Amino acid sequence: MIMPPGEATGQIRGRLGSWVTTPPGQRIAVAMIVRDEALNLERCLASAVPWIDELVVVDTGSADATVEIAESFGARVGHFAWCDNFAAARNAALGLATADWVLPLDGDEVLDPETASALRDVVRGYASHDGAVCFALPVRSYWPAREGTDVADAPTVHRGARLFRRLPGVCWVGDVHETVMTDDSWTGLAMAYIDTDAPVIDHFGYAVDRETLQRKSARNQSLLEHAYQRNRAGGYYAFKLGQHVITDGHPADALRWLRRSVAEALAEPRPARFVTTSVEQLARLLMEFDASPNPLAEILPANQSSSSIHPLVEEAAEALRRVLGMYGQATSVWQRLAEASTRLGDRREALRAYRMVLDQVPDQADALLGYASALADDTPAVMGILDRFLALHGPRDAACAWRGEVQRSSGDIQQAYDFLYATLREHPEFMQTRVTLASLLVDAGAANEALETLAPVVDVPTAPVMMFEILARAFSSLGQVDAAVHARMLASAREVEGGGADDTAVPPPVAALQ
Repeated sequence: MIMPPGEATGQIRGRLGSWVTTPPGQRIAVAMIVRDEALNLERCLASAVPWIDELVVVDTGSADATVEIAESFGARVGHFAWCDNFAAARNAALGLATADWVLPLDGDEVLDPETASALRDVVRGYASHDGAVCFALPVRSYWPAREGTDVADAPTVHRGARLFRRLPGVCWVGDVHETVMTDDSWTGLAMAYIDTDAPVIDHFGYAVDRETLQRKSARNQSLLEHAYQRNRAGGYYAFKLGQHVITDGHPADALRWLRRSVAEALAEPRPARFVTTSVEQLARLLMEFDASPNPLAEILPANQSSSSIHPLVEEAAEALRRVLGMYGQATSVWQRLAEASTRLGDRREALRAYRMVLDQVPDQADALLGYASALADDTPAVMGILDRFLALHGPRDAACAWRGEVQRSSGDIQQAYDFLYATLREHPEFMQTRVTLASLLVDAGAANEALETLAPVVDVPTAPVMMFEILARAFSSLGQVDAAVHARMLASAREVEGGGADDTAVPPPVAALQ
C-alpha cells in the first residue's frame, strides 16, 4: 500500500508533513465524503497528498476497508449518518478542516499527475487576496463503452467549483449536485468565482456499466426533484435537473428546466456562478432548436412572435447579455454570445464578443476561428488569424482548406496552390483541402491535374457533394460530356442521401472545426 509522504503532524490528526513548511495562508486541505470506496480511495489519495497539507475524510457508512485506507494516509476521519443530503455531508467534512484552502475530491477522482503541481501555484497567486474566492477547475469525466462495443465516448470536460478559501459563511448548498456558495446570513460576503485551466481533476465515476450509470442518474434525479419542491435554491436545482434530462436525451424537457433555472437565478440579488453554465447550456439548446427544420411550438419564447426570423436565438442572446452584466469574465458565455450574434447577423456584437474571449484566452481555438469568420471581408486579417490558428493548434483540414480558398479569392493563385499542395503532401487524408485544390486547378484550366488530385478519393463514402460537382466541371472542360453528366447525377444522389462529409469545398469555418 502507498503511504503518504509524511506523518500526521502535531496534535491535530490529518495534518501532513508539509504543514510545517507551507506558509500560512497557502495551506490546502482535501476534504472528502466517502462510502465503500476501498477499490478507488488509495489511487485518489496517492494523487493528492504530495500537493496538500491536510487530509479530511468523512465516512457515511462504509462496510469495506475505506476508513482503514484513509487512516493509513494520515487522514482525520469523521463519521456522518447519511440523510440523502450531499451538502450536509460535505459541510461536516468542511467543519473538520483547518487549512486555509479546501479542495473537495470524490473517491472516484484523481488529480491529473501532469497538472497537479498547479494546485500550489493557484493558491500561491491568491494567498494575499482577502475575501471569499472559489476556483472553477477543469473536471475531465470518462464514460463507459458504447453498448455492444469496447469503444467509449471521448472524455468530456466541464468546470466545477472546487478549490475555495475556507471562511465563515462559505459552505455547500444542495441536497445533490451540491455547490459552494456563501451563506446569505453573512451579509457583505460575496464569492468571487475564477476559472483556471489547471489542475485537472480526472473523474471515473461515470466509467461504469450502463445499468449502474442509469441507477445513479435515477437516484440523483429523484433527490433533485424533491429538493426543488422544497427550495428553488436560486435556480440551482432547475439547472441540475436540466443537465440530467439532457444526459437522458430529452432536450425539450431540458430547455424547460434551463429556462426556469436562468429566470430564477436572475431574480436573485446576487446570482451564484452556476448561472454562467446554465445560461450557456440554455443558449446552446435554443440555437440547436432554432436550426432544426420544424421547432416545436411549445419551445418558442412566450414573449416573442413565432414569425420572428430567429426568436430562439434572440432569446439566447438576451439571456447571455444579462448574465455577462454580472459575470463579465465568463469566457464560455462570451463565446456563446458571439455565436448567437453571428446567427443574428450582428457582426459588431460578434466581433466584440470574440475579442472578449481572446483577451482572456488568446489561444482559444473556436474563438480564433469565429473571429476570422466575423472578419470575412478583411482578407489580411483573416489570413493572419488562420496562420496563428495553424501555428498554435497544428494543421486541421477545414482550416487549411479555408486558408487556401481565402488566398485564392484574394488573387494569390500561385501562393494558394503552393500552400494547398504542400499541405496535401503532408496530410493526404485531408479531404476538404484536396477538394479545394481540385477546384483551384479546374478554374486555372488544369482539369487533368484536378482529376488526378481527386482520383484517390472518388470512392470514399464520405466524399462531399462538391467533389462530384468539381469532377463534372473538369470532365466538361475536357469535352467528356457523358462523364460530366454521370458526375452530376452522383452529386444529386449524394445530396438526397445527406450530402456526404460536407456539401461545400470550403465548409462553414466555425461549424466545421468545432
